[in-house]
Parts: sequence; C-alpha cells; structure tokens
Amino acid sequence: MPMNPIDTLGELATRSILLEVSCHPKPGLVTPFTRGAHRDMDYSLFLRSSAVLSQGFRDVAVMGYEHTGDARSLLPILRERGILTERRMFEVTSGVNTQKGLVFLFYLLLGASGRAMRSGDHTVQAITATVADITDGIVERELGTLGSSPHGHGLTKGEKLYLEHGITGIRGEVERGLPSVTGMGIPAIRDVLGRGGTINDAILQALFALMTTVEDTNVISRCGLDTYEMVKDTAREVIEAGGVLTQGGMRMISEFNDVCEKRNISPGGSADLVSASLYLHFLDEEEIATPQQ
Repeated sequence: MPMNPIDTLGELATRSILLEVSCHPKPGLVTPFTRGAHRDMDYSLFLRSSAVLSQGFRDVAVMGYEHTGDARSLLPILRERGILTERRMFEVTSGVNTQKGLVFLFYLLLGASGRAMRSGDHTVQAITATVADITDGIVERELGTLGSSPHGHGLTKGEKLYLEHGITGIRGEVERGLPSVTGMGIPAIRDVLGRGGTINDAILQALFALMTTVEDTNVISRCGLDTYEMVKDTAREVIEAGGVLTQGGMRMISEFNDVCEKRNISPGGSADLVSASLYLHFLDEEEIATPQQ
C-alpha cells in the first residue's frame, strides 16, 4: 500500500535530521564518534531528542495542509505546537538544548510543505516561497522593535545579536525564503552525489558550503564576530580546495575540526540548514502525489 503523502513528509524530515547528526567528521559538531565542541551532549542524546521531534512532524504537516487562512496566520499555530515539542525535548535531554532551532525550522518547513501540497505544488520553490509567506515581516515584528521595548523578560542570544550587530539569523533566513538552502545547501548535495560521492560526503560538503554564507548565531554567540569571520573564510578555502572529494580538502577539514574543538566553535546554525537542505532535496527526488481533498 502506498504511503500517505503527508506521512512521507514526516518520514523525510526524520531521515534528514538523523542523517545530518550521523555525518562524520563535522567541525565542532556532535557525531557518532565525538562530542565536538560540546560537553553537555553526545550522539545518543541527539537520537533521543530527534525521536521527540519526529513525533510532531506529521501533525505539523497536517496543520499546514488543513489551514485555510492566510499564510501569516499559520505561524502562531506552528509555534504553539513547537512549544509543546520543546518542552518534551528538554524533559528527555534533562534541560540540554539539543535541537530547539530545528523545531522552529522544521515546523515551518513541514507546515509550509503541507500548505504547498494542498495547493497542488510542492516543489522546492513553492515550499520555500510558502516559508517566506508564513514568516513575512517576522524580522521587523520580533527584532525591529527591540530597541524601543523594555527587556525585563530577558533577551535571547539571537535578539542580543540583532541589537548589537543587526544580525537577523534564522528569522532573516526564513523570511527571505531560505536562500542559503536553495543557493548553497541543495546544490552542494546534488553536486557531490552527482560526482559519485556518498550521502555522508554530500552532507559534509553542504555544511561547508553553508558555512561560507550563513549568519550562524551559534558561532557568534559562543565565540564572537572575529571567529565567525574566520569560520566563513576557512569554509571558503575548503570549498575552493575541492572540499570532500579531494585529499587537500579533507586534510583542511581535519585540521579545522581540531581548531573548532579547541576553540569551542560549533556551527550549529549551518548544521540545521544542512538538515533543511537534505529534506528539500529528498522531497524533490520523491514522486509524492497530492492527497485527495
């Protein structure tokens, strides 16, 4: 019996986040063989956390599919469901923030996928355009007013970075329709697979491609702007050297891994966008029918 198209969305999302965390080596990030720059989490914790996230993927896709209001009105619905998932994630991880960013990103992606599927067009272009529609104005609403608002509740790391440096982070990325994913992540995956590389190779190449351009608030908040610029420069050098499919590129990656672990660098924002790139790549490769309405 063919799988329900909505179920397929959840399956592809789960596959994507598991493949990303299972990729090795990755600079400063958790893999099956290292904690990277993290002391409070490991691979098994990520698997337990991923199991929590996966429980909500299908539900969120259904929410997007069934929502008949304007796109922006879907955002608070997705966020309300995301808060429940975050709470359960923190219960399972004993308070460790393993994948909070992925909850926000993937609930948007799946909600947008469901909505796009209802319209009969669930191409990458349609889904990313729907993400932009759902989050239209999010930067101005949530960050643009910070300078004139009291902050008795405390600011998140992303909010502080916007106030101090004008960095919009993941909010800016989604409001623009995930340009880093469509312009860097997905092309890197397809290029490596097209040249005979493994999915592990493709994930690692996509990570470095994304690191050249993503406003990674995880790197900036942990290590500062100078380190962030160094990370982008190093990623460009790796890509220019041929990346994962050349000996020189892999040697540079190995050396950079050591630097990241020693300096507490973890490009977690870029890693989240690798997962998003995988999801959209897999979705584009699948022949998924639109559900009967």
